[in-house]
Amino acid sequence: MAATTRAAATQTRHVAHPNARDRGITHLGATIARVKRALAWMAGLVGIAALGRLLSRRSAPVAVTEPAPAADPAEELRRRLAAQRTGDDDPPAEGSEPYGETLEERRARIHEQAQRAIDAMREPGA
Repeated sequence: MAATTRAAATQTRHVAHPNARDRGITHLGATIARVKRALAWMAGLVGIAALGRLLSRRSAPVAVTEPAPAADPAEELRRRLAAQRTGDDDPPAEGSEPYGETLEERRARIHEQAQRAIDAMREPGA
């Protein structure tokens, strides 16, 4: 009787395809195996991609150029101050005013422009 019960139990089991009973794989087990296999492939591909990125960054050496040694800013300032004290700097030539006018003329011109702008702002409806 035990044999008939065992035969009945194997016949009621849900299988993926007719030969699955011979291989000992049920439908649920086959699905889990496929998912595990797919996950393993995906993990492998991600690992290979990460390794490729790591190696590509390492294989492209960056040319490091040493910057030219900059002059000491304090030393440069000392040199400029010493030159000003001794008068070594070339003073601007006489009559070489920018815009062809003296400082006083330029101040007067800018003052007039400012006064006109102030007057225009004070006018109603402007």
